Amino acid sequence: MDESLDKFDRLLLQVLQSEDGISLNTIAQRINLSSSQCSRRISRLKEKGIISRQATLLNASSLGLDVQAFINVTLSQHDATTADKFQQQVLNNEKILECHAITGAEGDYLLKVIASNNEALRQFVMTELLGLECISKVHTSLSLGSIKTTTRLPLQL
Repeated sequence: MDESLDKFDRLLLQVLQSEDGISLNTIAQRINLSSSQCSRRISRLKEKGIISRQATLLNASSLGLDVQAFINVTLSQHDATTADKFQQQVLNNEKILECHAITGAEGDYLLKVIASNNEALRQFVMTELLGLECISKVHTSLSLGSIKTTTRLPLQL
């Protein structure tokens, strides 16, 4: 952890990770600082890249997105051009929630994808993934349910 973070920075980060949309005044009361001190600290944490962005987390099921899958992808060739093409396709596809370059498992990349139903997932795999020349093989595992999903990072106080 960044040694320049003090107790108040860590408390501030914990509150920001836990609750979206609370007022600066509420944050300040919770961590025992003034609103202006909190505002300056938030700005500094953004400048340092510790806060990369702030977002509202949505409930996928309430939006009709009921199927999550993890897909191992094997590229057709292992060169920079093929990897760049694949990565550009990933970056431009909103159904892909996460993409990790992996080792020690089947495939070159692990995707976390979301779809409205099994048919939508099938269409995604068959057309949007297998339709790419840079992909030679996919292996899909359906999520039966999430045991833990969090965006909170562990912060030592």
